[in-house]
Amino acid sequence: MSIDLIHAIYTINTQASSALYRQVMEQTKQGIRAGLLQPGQQLPSVRVMASSLQVNPMTISKAYSQLEQQGVLEKRKGIGMLVTEQHNISNYSDALLTQRDQFVTLAKQQKLSDDAIITLVQDALSALSNRT
Repeated sequence: MSIDLIHAIYTINTQASSALYRQVMEQTKQGIRAGLLQPGQQLPSVRVMASSLQVNPMTISKAYSQLEQQGVLEKRKGIGMLVTEQHNISNYSDALLTQRDQFVTLAKQQKLSDDAIITLVQDALSALSNRT
């Protein structure tokens, strides 16, 4: 991936309320939805991405790790991080993304930590699973 493509996909706003790693995560997903990042495409190394975006390498590392946990990226030994062949990013409807953003915004307004928000969602999923 060229430096120009990195800058076409990613714009870091240090003044935004969203954490930098979350900005990288969301912009990666947007790049996939827009077709700028293709399945199987290799992402830049943590060092290259951090240097290009002028952020701490740990910011990129955390974003990549979270995206890997979500199944958006996969790590291949000796190659690096790749966009997964099968991901469900494009299957999210705009309505669902809007609802998600509203939920997270409300939770943050209630001063919930990221871990508390995740636990809240996990509890809801568990409750739904127990009903079936």
